[in-house]
Amino acid sequence: MEAKNREAYQVRDKIATGKLTPGALGNSTPVYPDAVKRDSFACEIFSDASLNEWRACCGTQHTHGWWSVADRNLHINALELMAAFYALRCFARNRFNANILLRSDNTTAIAYINRFGSVQYPLLSDIARDIWQWCEKRNIHIFASYIASIDNVIADSESRIVCPDTEWSLSTQAFDLIEASFGPFEIDLFASLINTKAETYVSWFPDPGSWAVDAFSLSWHTFYFYAFPPFILLPRVLRKICDDEATGILVIPWWPSQPWFPMFRRLLISEPLIFAPSHSLLSSPSRSQHPEWRNLSLAAGKLSGKRY
Repeated sequence: MEAKNREAYQVRDKIATGKLTPGALGNSTPVYPDAVKRDSFACEIFSDASLNEWRACCGTQHTHGWWSVADRNLHINALELMAAFYALRCFARNRFNANILLRSDNTTAIAYINRFGSVQYPLLSDIARDIWQWCEKRNIHIFASYIASIDNVIADSESRIVCPDTEWSLSTQAFDLIEASFGPFEIDLFASLINTKAETYVSWFPDPGSWAVDAFSLSWHTFYFYAFPPFILLPRVLRKICDDEATGILVIPWWPSQPWFPMFRRLLISEPLIFAPSHSLLSSPSRSQHPEWRNLSLAAGKLSGKRY
């Protein structure tokens, strides 16, 4: 057992120094070759993937996300590995010096994680290397264990979630015009890994790249924000801007008859940009165009709650 642990640490040292070779990947042994004991791990993280989305959970926390157009062209084994990595980044980002159990129903992903990769498929080895390098920085030990698909009910339950309105994204052309007029922005308050418009963003659910979760739990006073929230949340967003005396850019549907519209006009400190209806104005991971695009005009304006 002592020799096995020594070999595992030698491979991890090679990962940390960038000296990990395909040979080392192919010949290494799992860090935890013994029977899995759940009580020896700080947490147990489940992940799953399909060709459209990834899902993960840890305890009572659940999350999911959609693959980018480029990612959807990858083999399912690569997506399963990426899902495991995303799950780690969602639920273990604040853990250090810990042992973590990963559960997956994909045996290839499990093998690549536990053996630090393989010489057979370079892409899978690259993802496995990224996983171990991320863990190395936090002194995290991981072990991947198989769970049958039928038993992976917690992560799999996320697959029944219909693509929410949180995933609608403004076209690059429209956003570039907004940024040229009002940017740059410090943070995107309502975003995900695949649609964020700023390097720093806040997500709805645990997200592998987000700075924080749930924009309403933060104070907006300290940063210049970009926000394109689900339309149903606009009254709450406008009230938050007032309460926090915040300043930023808000994208809305141009609906003058809505009860929240007068407040939007009162908070404006610039002339809004108006975008005429277009089938390419909005995009979603699961739909090519917004179902109401023919009647949907959008507006972007600079708002401030400091005047109230």
